[in-house]
Amino acid sequence: MARKKGTRVKKAVEKILDKTTVDEKVIKHIDENRSLYNKILCYTKCYGGYLLAVGAGCSFSANIWWGLGLLAAATGWAYWATHCNNNAKCKK
Repeated sequence: MARKKGTRVKKAVEKILDKTTVDEKVIKHIDENRSLYNKILCYTKCYGGYLLAVGAGCSFSANIWWGLGLLAAATGWAYWATHCNNNAKCKK
């Protein structure tokens, strides 16, 4: 019984999405602002580890395990950004 209901809901959602143009509007907006989105993505790749490190420092006082987890994530991010990514530097 649950399968039929799930497929009916899925078909109804697909039918509604076919009638709308939301996805075309989103793609058009991204295409118009491509350089802005690329810049945001680049800075996130380059400086995201710093945000993780700050979060680790702030969370050490609340919970040592969360702090260590965020610190390990920041370490992994830094390694990836410097050793595994050939174009780690953002274009100015």
